[in-house]
Amino acid sequence: MGADVNPDPKGSLSCVQPLDIGGLDAVLAQAGSPLAGQAATFVNSAAAWGIDPRALVAIAAHETVLMTYPPAQAIHNPFGIGPHRPFATDAEAISFAAELLSRHYLGEGRRTLAEIGGKWAPIGATNDPTNLNTNWTAGVGASYRRLGGNPDAPITLDSQPATPCPTGPVAPATPAPAGTPAAGIVAWTGTVPVVTEPLMERGADPTTGLAATLPGFVFPLVPTGTPIRYRDDFAEPGTASCYGRAARCAITLEADANTPVAAAVAGTLAAATPAERQQGIAFWIVTPTGDRTGYSGLAAYAPGIADAVPVVAGQLLGTSTRATTFAWERGGHPINAQPLLAVTRPSDA
Repeated sequence: MGADVNPDPKGSLSCVQPLDIGGLDAVLAQAGSPLAGQAATFVNSAAAWGIDPRALVAIAAHETVLMTYPPAQAIHNPFGIGPHRPFATDAEAISFAAELLSRHYLGEGRRTLAEIGGKWAPIGATNDPTNLNTNWTAGVGASYRRLGGNPDAPITLDSQPATPCPTGPVAPATPAPAGTPAAGIVAWTGTVPVVTEPLMERGADPTTGLAATLPGFVFPLVPTGTPIRYRDDFAEPGTASCYGRAARCAITLEADANTPVAAAVAGTLAAATPAERQQGIAFWIVTPTGDRTGYSGLAAYAPGIADAVPVVAGQLLGTSTRATTFAWERGGHPINAQPLLAVTRPSDA
Protein backbone atom coordinates (compact mmCIF):
# COMPACT_ATOMS: atom_id res chain seq x y z
CA MET A 1 0.00 0.00 0.00
CA GLY A 2 2.80 2.36 0.78
CA ALA A 3 6.53 2.57 0.21
CA ASP A 4 8.29 0.25 2.62
CA VAL A 5 11.44 1.01 4.55
CA ASN A 6 14.07 -1.19 6.19
CA PRO A 7 12.14 -3.02 8.91
CA ASP A 8 13.36 -3.10 12.49
CA PRO A 9 16.95 -1.99 11.70
CA LYS A 10 18.13 -2.58 15.27
CA GLY A 11 16.68 -6.09 15.42
CA SER A 12 14.75 -5.01 18.49
CA LEU A 13 11.65 -7.15 17.98
CA SER A 14 11.44 -10.24 20.16
CA CYS A 15 9.02 -13.06 20.86
CA VAL A 16 5.82 -12.26 22.73
CA GLN A 17 2.54 -14.13 23.20
CA PRO A 18 -0.35 -13.05 20.92
CA LEU A 19 -2.50 -11.43 23.64
CA ASP A 20 0.23 -10.30 26.05
CA ILE A 21 -0.46 -6.58 26.31
CA GLY A 22 2.28 -5.86 28.82
CA GLY A 23 4.83 -7.85 26.86
CA LEU A 24 3.89 -6.23 23.56
CA ASP A 25 4.16 -2.75 25.07
CA ALA A 26 7.63 -3.68 26.30
CA VAL A 27 8.59 -4.78 22.77
CA LEU A 28 7.36 -1.49 21.29
CA ALA A 29 9.18 0.52 23.97
CA GLN A 30 12.36 -1.47 23.42
CA ALA A 31 12.15 -0.65 19.70
CA GLY A 32 11.86 3.06 20.48
CA SER A 33 8.49 3.17 18.73
CA PRO A 34 6.01 6.04 19.13
CA LEU A 35 3.43 3.24 19.26
CA ALA A 36 4.60 2.25 22.76
CA GLY A 37 1.53 2.50 24.96
CA GLN A 38 -0.75 1.31 22.16
CA ALA A 39 -0.41 -2.43 22.84
CA ALA A 40 -3.91 -2.62 24.31
CA THR A 41 -5.26 -1.02 21.13
CA PHE A 42 -3.38 -3.54 18.97
CA VAL A 43 -4.68 -6.46 21.04
CA ASN A 44 -8.26 -5.24 21.45
CA SER A 45 -8.66 -4.21 17.81
CA ALA A 46 -7.04 -7.27 16.25
CA ALA A 47 -8.53 -9.87 18.59
CA ALA A 48 -12.01 -8.44 18.04
CA TRP A 49 -11.69 -9.60 14.43
CA GLY A 50 -9.90 -12.87 15.29
CA ILE A 51 -6.53 -11.56 14.04
CA ASP A 52 -3.18 -12.12 15.74
CA PRO A 53 -2.16 -8.61 16.94
CA ARG A 54 1.49 -9.43 16.20
CA ALA A 55 0.65 -9.47 12.48
CA LEU A 56 -0.44 -5.82 12.67
CA VAL A 57 2.77 -4.95 14.52
CA ALA A 58 4.82 -6.79 11.90
CA ILE A 59 3.17 -4.80 9.10
CA ALA A 60 3.91 -1.56 10.96
CA ALA A 61 7.51 -2.69 11.47
CA HIS A 62 7.98 -3.23 7.75
CA GLU A 63 6.03 -0.24 6.44
CA THR A 64 7.23 2.54 8.76
CA VAL A 65 9.75 0.97 11.19
CA LEU A 66 7.03 0.96 13.86
CA MET A 67 6.20 4.57 12.93
CA THR A 68 9.66 5.90 13.67
CA TYR A 69 9.52 7.11 10.04
CA PRO A 70 8.71 10.84 10.52
CA PRO A 71 6.22 11.25 7.63
CA ALA A 72 4.18 8.37 9.09
CA GLN A 73 4.17 10.02 12.52
CA ALA A 74 2.81 13.24 11.05
CA ILE A 75 -0.30 11.49 9.70
CA HIS A 76 -0.64 8.79 12.41
CA ASN A 77 -0.37 6.04 9.78
CA PRO A 78 2.02 3.24 10.79
CA PHE A 79 0.80 0.82 8.09
CA GLY A 80 1.35 2.68 4.82
CA ILE A 81 -2.41 2.67 4.23
CA GLY A 82 -3.57 4.80 1.36
CA PRO A 83 -0.76 5.51 0.74
CA HIS A 84 -0.36 8.67 2.83
CA ARG A 85 -3.85 8.45 4.33
CA PRO A 86 -4.06 10.59 7.48
CA PHE A 87 -5.69 9.43 10.71
CA ALA A 88 -6.66 11.50 13.71
CA THR A 89 -4.81 9.25 16.16
CA ASP A 90 -2.57 6.19 16.22
CA ALA A 91 -5.40 4.23 17.86
CA GLU A 92 -7.77 5.12 15.02
CA ALA A 93 -5.27 3.84 12.47
CA ILE A 94 -4.76 0.57 14.37
CA SER A 95 -8.51 -0.07 14.64
CA PHE A 96 -8.98 0.78 10.97
CA ALA A 97 -6.19 -1.58 9.90
CA ALA A 98 -7.63 -4.48 11.91
CA GLU A 99 -11.07 -4.07 10.36
CA LEU A 100 -9.56 -3.56 6.91
CA LEU A 101 -7.64 -6.83 7.15
CA SER A 102 -10.71 -8.70 8.34
CA ARG A 103 -13.22 -7.37 5.84
CA HIS A 104 -11.15 -6.92 2.71
CA TYR A 105 -8.41 -9.53 3.06
CA LEU A 106 -9.45 -12.41 5.34
CA GLY A 107 -13.00 -11.95 4.07
CA GLU A 108 -11.71 -12.57 0.55
CA GLY A 109 -9.77 -15.67 1.57
CA ARG A 110 -6.41 -13.85 1.84
CA ARG A 111 -5.27 -15.32 5.13
CA THR A 112 -1.48 -15.69 4.92
CA LEU A 113 1.04 -12.88 4.59
CA ALA A 114 1.87 -13.98 1.05
CA GLU A 115 -1.80 -13.81 0.07
CA ILE A 116 -2.29 -10.49 1.85
CA GLY A 117 0.84 -8.99 0.30
CA GLY A 118 -0.47 -9.61 -3.20
CA LYS A 119 -3.15 -6.99 -2.55
CA TRP A 120 -1.61 -4.85 0.21
CA ALA A 121 1.63 -4.28 -1.70
CA PRO A 122 1.05 -5.45 -5.28
CA ILE A 123 4.12 -5.91 -7.43
CA GLY A 124 4.19 -3.40 -10.28
CA ALA A 125 1.97 -0.84 -8.54
CA THR A 126 2.22 2.65 -10.00
CA ASN A 127 3.11 4.11 -6.61
CA ASP A 128 6.06 1.70 -6.31
CA PRO A 129 8.44 2.71 -9.13
CA THR A 130 11.47 1.01 -7.53
CA ASN A 131 9.67 -2.31 -6.90
CA LEU A 132 10.00 -2.21 -3.11
CA ASN A 133 6.78 -4.22 -2.89
CA THR A 134 8.70 -7.31 -3.95
CA ASN A 135 10.15 -7.32 -0.41
CA TRP A 136 6.84 -6.97 1.44
CA THR A 137 6.02 -10.60 2.22
CA ALA A 138 9.58 -11.47 3.27
CA GLY A 139 9.99 -8.27 5.28
CA VAL A 140 6.71 -8.53 7.16
CA GLY A 141 7.30 -12.26 7.61
CA ALA A 142 10.73 -11.67 9.18
CA SER A 143 9.26 -9.24 11.71
CA TYR A 144 6.34 -11.57 12.41
CA ARG A 145 8.70 -14.49 13.01
CA ARG A 146 10.75 -12.43 15.49
CA LEU A 147 7.53 -11.62 17.33
CA GLY A 148 6.81 -15.35 17.61
CA GLY A 149 4.35 -15.79 14.74
CA ASN A 150 4.45 -18.33 11.94
CA PRO A 151 4.64 -16.29 8.72
CA ASP A 152 3.59 -19.25 6.58
CA ALA A 153 0.31 -19.87 8.43
CA PRO A 154 -2.87 -17.74 8.41
CA ILE A 155 -2.59 -14.69 10.66
CA THR A 156 -5.78 -15.53 12.55
CA LEU A 157 -5.61 -16.25 16.28
CA ASP A 158 -7.00 -19.75 15.76
CA SER A 159 -4.10 -20.52 13.38
CA GLN A 160 -1.44 -18.84 15.54
CA PRO A 161 -1.94 -20.43 18.98
CA ALA A 162 0.15 -19.20 21.88
CA THR A 163 3.34 -21.28 22.13
CA PRO A 164 6.32 -20.81 24.43
CA CYS A 165 8.85 -18.32 23.12
CA PRO A 166 12.29 -19.86 22.55
CA THR A 167 13.94 -17.34 24.85
CA GLY A 168 10.94 -16.61 27.02
CA PRO A 169 8.43 -13.78 26.71
CA VAL A 170 9.54 -10.19 26.99
CA ALA A 171 9.18 -9.04 30.59
CA PRO A 172 7.02 -5.92 30.81
CA ALA A 173 8.85 -2.87 32.06
CA THR A 174 5.77 -1.95 34.12
CA PRO A 175 2.89 -4.02 35.48
CA ALA A 176 0.53 -5.17 32.73
CA PRO A 177 -2.39 -2.76 32.31
CA ALA A 178 -6.07 -3.58 32.68
CA GLY A 179 -7.22 -5.72 29.78
CA THR A 180 -4.42 -8.28 30.01
CA PRO A 181 -5.64 -11.86 29.48
CA ALA A 182 -5.71 -13.96 32.64
CA ALA A 183 -2.96 -16.51 33.24
CA GLY A 184 -3.99 -20.10 32.55
CA ILE A 185 -6.75 -19.44 30.03
CA VAL A 186 -7.60 -22.23 27.58
CA ALA A 187 -7.90 -21.01 23.98
CA TRP A 188 -9.75 -22.76 21.18
CA THR A 189 -7.14 -24.28 18.84
CA GLY A 190 -9.30 -24.33 15.72
CA THR A 191 -10.61 -27.89 16.01
CA VAL A 192 -13.99 -28.01 14.30
CA PRO A 193 -16.86 -28.59 16.76
CA VAL A 194 -18.97 -31.72 16.34
CA VAL A 195 -22.50 -30.73 15.25
CA THR A 196 -24.94 -33.58 14.62
CA GLU A 197 -27.66 -31.52 12.87
CA PRO A 198 -27.66 -28.18 10.99
CA LEU A 199 -29.64 -26.54 13.77
CA MET A 200 -28.69 -23.64 16.05
CA GLU A 201 -29.91 -25.59 19.07
CA ARG A 202 -27.28 -28.18 18.11
CA GLY A 203 -24.50 -25.60 17.69
CA ALA A 204 -24.80 -24.77 13.98
CA ASP A 205 -24.47 -21.39 12.32
CA PRO A 206 -27.89 -19.95 11.36
CA THR A 207 -26.71 -19.11 7.81
CA THR A 208 -24.53 -22.03 6.76
CA GLY A 209 -25.80 -24.88 8.93
CA LEU A 210 -22.17 -25.76 9.64
CA ALA A 211 -20.57 -25.79 13.07
CA ALA A 212 -20.63 -22.27 14.49
CA THR A 213 -17.37 -20.89 15.86
CA LEU A 214 -16.05 -17.65 17.36
CA PRO A 215 -12.57 -16.49 16.22
CA GLY A 216 -10.23 -16.03 19.17
CA PHE A 217 -12.60 -17.92 21.52
CA VAL A 218 -11.35 -18.94 24.96
CA PHE A 219 -13.01 -21.14 27.55
CA PRO A 220 -14.97 -18.85 29.93
CA LEU A 221 -13.72 -20.43 33.16
CA VAL A 222 -10.01 -20.50 34.00
CA PRO A 223 -8.84 -23.91 35.27
CA THR A 224 -7.37 -23.84 38.77
CA GLY A 225 -6.79 -27.55 39.33
CA THR A 226 -10.32 -28.28 40.53
CA PRO A 227 -13.02 -29.86 38.34
CA ILE A 228 -14.99 -27.86 35.76
CA ARG A 229 -18.07 -29.76 34.59
CA TYR A 230 -20.76 -29.05 32.02
CA ARG A 231 -23.11 -30.96 29.76
CA ASP A 232 -25.52 -30.15 26.98
CA ASP A 233 -28.40 -28.72 29.00
CA PHE A 234 -29.25 -26.10 26.35
CA ALA A 235 -32.74 -27.48 25.61
CA GLU A 236 -33.68 -28.39 29.18
CA PRO A 237 -36.67 -26.53 30.71
CA GLY A 238 -36.02 -22.91 31.56
CA THR A 239 -37.50 -19.43 31.41
CA ALA A 240 -36.00 -18.30 28.08
CA SER A 241 -37.91 -18.52 24.82
CA CYS A 242 -35.86 -20.79 22.62
CA TYR A 243 -37.18 -21.99 19.25
CA GLY A 244 -40.80 -22.08 20.31
CA ARG A 245 -40.39 -23.50 23.79
CA ALA A 246 -39.32 -22.43 27.25
CA ALA A 247 -35.77 -23.71 27.67
CA ARG A 248 -32.43 -22.78 29.19
CA CYS A 249 -30.95 -21.65 25.85
CA ALA A 250 -27.56 -21.65 27.56
CA ILE A 251 -24.99 -24.00 29.09
CA THR A 252 -24.33 -24.36 32.83
CA LEU A 253 -20.68 -24.52 33.85
CA GLU A 254 -20.18 -26.04 37.30
CA ALA A 255 -16.99 -25.38 39.28
CA ASP A 256 -15.80 -24.44 42.74
CA ALA A 257 -16.99 -21.08 43.98
CA ASN A 258 -14.62 -18.22 43.09
CA THR A 259 -13.21 -19.92 39.99
CA PRO A 260 -11.85 -17.14 37.73
CA VAL A 261 -14.15 -16.15 34.87
CA ALA A 262 -12.64 -14.89 31.59
CA ALA A 263 -14.00 -13.05 28.58
CA ALA A 264 -14.66 -15.70 25.93
CA VAL A 265 -14.30 -13.21 23.09
CA ALA A 266 -13.08 -9.69 22.48
CA GLY A 267 -15.78 -7.05 22.44
CA THR A 268 -17.71 -4.58 24.58
CA LEU A 269 -19.54 -5.33 27.81
CA ALA A 270 -23.28 -4.66 27.82
CA ALA A 271 -25.66 -5.00 30.75
CA ALA A 272 -28.54 -7.42 30.27
CA THR A 273 -32.11 -6.19 30.10
CA PRO A 274 -34.47 -6.85 33.03
CA ALA A 275 -36.08 -9.69 31.06
CA GLU A 276 -32.67 -11.23 30.32
CA ARG A 277 -31.71 -10.98 33.99
CA GLN A 278 -34.84 -12.94 34.89
CA GLN A 279 -33.60 -15.62 32.51
CA GLY A 280 -30.24 -15.73 34.30
CA ILE A 281 -28.05 -13.49 32.12
CA ALA A 282 -26.40 -10.58 33.94
CA PHE A 283 -24.29 -9.17 31.09
CA TRP A 284 -23.11 -9.75 27.52
CA ILE A 285 -19.92 -9.32 25.56
CA VAL A 286 -20.84 -7.91 22.15
CA THR A 287 -18.33 -8.50 19.34
CA PRO A 288 -17.84 -6.12 16.37
CA THR A 289 -19.65 -8.64 14.16
CA GLY A 290 -22.72 -8.64 16.44
CA ASP A 291 -22.31 -11.98 18.22
CA ARG A 292 -23.11 -11.89 21.93
CA THR A 293 -21.81 -14.15 24.69
CA GLY A 294 -23.73 -13.90 27.95
CA TYR A 295 -22.88 -14.67 31.55
CA SER A 296 -24.88 -15.07 34.73
CA GLY A 297 -24.05 -12.88 37.71
CA LEU A 298 -20.58 -13.40 39.14
CA ALA A 299 -19.65 -13.79 42.79
CA ALA A 300 -17.31 -10.80 42.39
CA TYR A 301 -16.24 -8.58 39.52
CA ALA A 302 -12.71 -7.60 38.50
CA PRO A 303 -11.75 -3.91 38.82
CA GLY A 304 -12.96 -1.79 35.92
CA ILE A 305 -15.59 -4.24 34.67
CA ALA A 306 -18.69 -2.22 33.81
CA ASP A 307 -21.22 -1.51 31.08
CA ALA A 308 -19.69 -0.28 27.77
CA VAL A 309 -16.12 -1.27 28.77
CA PRO A 310 -14.09 -3.02 26.02
CA VAL A 311 -12.47 -6.37 26.91
CA VAL A 312 -10.09 -8.75 25.16
CA ALA A 313 -10.52 -12.49 24.89
CA GLY A 314 -9.17 -14.12 28.04
CA GLN A 315 -9.42 -10.98 30.18
CA LEU A 316 -10.40 -11.67 33.79
CA LEU A 317 -13.99 -10.58 34.44
CA GLY A 318 -14.27 -11.73 38.04
CA THR A 319 -15.00 -14.93 39.94
CA SER A 320 -17.83 -17.43 39.64
CA THR A 321 -20.50 -18.82 41.84
CA ARG A 322 -20.70 -22.61 41.79
CA ALA A 323 -22.82 -22.51 38.61
CA THR A 324 -22.12 -20.08 35.78
CA THR A 325 -24.53 -19.66 32.89
CA PHE A 326 -22.90 -19.19 29.47
CA ALA A 327 -25.04 -18.15 26.50
CA TRP A 328 -24.31 -17.31 22.87
CA GLU A 329 -26.41 -15.43 20.33
CA ARG A 330 -25.83 -14.70 16.65
CA GLY A 331 -28.22 -12.42 14.79
CA GLY A 332 -30.52 -12.55 17.80
CA HIS A 333 -30.72 -16.36 17.66
CA PRO A 334 -29.47 -18.50 20.57
CA ILE A 335 -26.75 -20.94 19.57
CA ASN A 336 -25.83 -23.97 21.62
CA ALA A 337 -22.25 -23.31 22.79
CA GLN A 338 -21.66 -26.85 24.05
CA PRO A 339 -19.91 -28.15 20.88
CA LEU A 340 -17.47 -25.21 20.85
CA LEU A 341 -16.88 -25.53 24.59
CA ALA A 342 -16.21 -29.26 24.19
CA VAL A 343 -13.45 -28.82 21.58
CA THR A 344 -11.90 -25.99 23.61
CA ARG A 345 -11.85 -27.72 27.00
CA PRO A 346 -13.60 -31.05 27.65
CA SER A 347 -15.70 -31.38 30.77
CA ASP A 348 -13.92 -32.92 33.74
CA ALA A 349 -15.19 -36.39 34.65
